[in-house]
Amino acid sequence: MKPLLLSLALLTTEPVHAAINVAVASNFKQTLSEIATLYQRQNEQVILISSASTGTLYNQITHGAPFDLFLSADSERAKLIEASPQGVSGSRFTYANGRLAFWVRNGAAINQQTLLDYKGRLAIANPQLAPYGLAAKQTLLYLHLWEKFSYVQGANISQTYQFIDSGNIDAGFVAYSLLLQHKQNKQTSYYLIPDRWHAPIEQQGVLLANSTQKVKVQQFIDYLRSDSIQLLIHEKGYL
Repeated sequence: MKPLLLSLALLTTEPVHAAINVAVASNFKQTLSEIATLYQRQNEQVILISSASTGTLYNQITHGAPFDLFLSADSERAKLIEASPQGVSGSRFTYANGRLAFWVRNGAAINQQTLLDYKGRLAIANPQLAPYGLAAKQTLLYLHLWEKFSYVQGANISQTYQFIDSGNIDAGFVAYSLLLQHKQNKQTSYYLIPDRWHAPIEQQGVLLANSTQKVKVQQFIDYLRSDSIQLLIHEKGYL
């Protein structure tokens, strides 16, 4: 009986579902974590999350990183992956549209004029790696302010947020969703950048060709695109 009991024990401890590995842009990490928790409760499906700048994740995927799903912070790199051997043709989808904010950590009544009059260094995400950094640069170019400032660049938008939150830099451009995640940020301490000042931050995902569980990944994609989850994403600061 003992060998039989041992065999049964091994069977019952084996995971029911292999984990889905998701590469996600840093701005969406916290929101995805909440969504993944909800999904696991409903489907007993573990979602493993790896987060970095979109550019960094793109480079990892093109070099064979073993992800099942890529959630980019832009449409450009999602299109490139979809068109490459690493992506599944026709799988690209929009899961969120990002919003950019100008944040002054100890500011009050922040508005457009605050940005126009601001003096000092600004924190932005690296425009070559992070779509929110590119949107920040486009905004400053639109306002003819790009040459006015010196910059401290974060590798991704989460690091950029930390530069300001830590007090190392007084102000900069961050994802609106990151401001909403931290309750201490008063509504008057940031200014939402008008969408017309930069290219849309259309955050798209794509199923990856190396995934060995494409059906399960597609089920999670369908969940991300469902009305209830899209409402949750909207409440987190996305359009």
